[in-house]
Amino acid sequence: MFDLGNFLDWFVVLVFAHVGLTVVTAAIGRAAERSPKARPIQGDALPEGQVVREQRANLRFCLVIPAALALALQGGWITWGADTLGWGVASFFLCSVVFDVYFYGLHRLLHTRPLMRFHRLHHQSRVTTPWSAQSVSTVEALGWALGYVGVPWLLGHVAPVSLIGYFVYLFYNVFGNIIGHTNVELGPPSLTRSPAVWLAHPYTFHALHHARFTKHFGFGSTFMDRLAGTEWPDWVDAYAQVMAGRPLQQHGKTEPRA
Repeated sequence: MFDLGNFLDWFVVLVFAHVGLTVVTAAIGRAAERSPKARPIQGDALPEGQVVREQRANLRFCLVIPAALALALQGGWITWGADTLGWGVASFFLCSVVFDVYFYGLHRLLHTRPLMRFHRLHHQSRVTTPWSAQSVSTVEALGWALGYVGVPWLLGHVAPVSLIGYFVYLFYNVFGNIIGHTNVELGPPSLTRSPAVWLAHPYTFHALHHARFTKHFGFGSTFMDRLAGTEWPDWVDAYAQVMAGRPLQQHGKTEPRA
């Protein structure tokens, strides 16, 4: 049964949390871009009006996602598991892997001819900013909402996740998505040589998707792109070039090897 009061309680809290996290994280990302020690990924200048356009889209995203979560929480749609420390940690990783699989599928669908019109807004940002992360159309925002609600709902039928572990994952998801669209590389030089890169890629990895458009569909990992064969073979070279202080050329072009 729909309880309007309970829905509004959840909605208001989640909107304030989402907006607050977005603003603070975007500020951190913009500060990183302006740092004297920053390693820019893309060397091209931002088109006039891009940031304002992205901020407007962020406002919509920060209303759609809390509304979907509030509906699910007030309606008891999701079966939750134990909130122990161990299961909270396990829940975090379960949500991370399942969401990455879901997002890869959603992202590939949005790149098909019939659905590309709903994804085009996000790709107007060829050179990304922290605000680019949540700069999506209403239809695409609903796709994100389906993932945010659907992942714990699905896991609730197999291994109900911890509510605390899930909310920690949501924080990580939003924070990582925004910071991951910052036009500077913050990853350690050794990341490409570590097995951890399967689960946490450098920012250059996703920046190449915005610059080149046709590969790197994963969210925060490389494992789906590697398994599906949608990984750019020269992305490690691009990462090394950025880490050496030489931004990528137009459309993510890398410099020829010496």
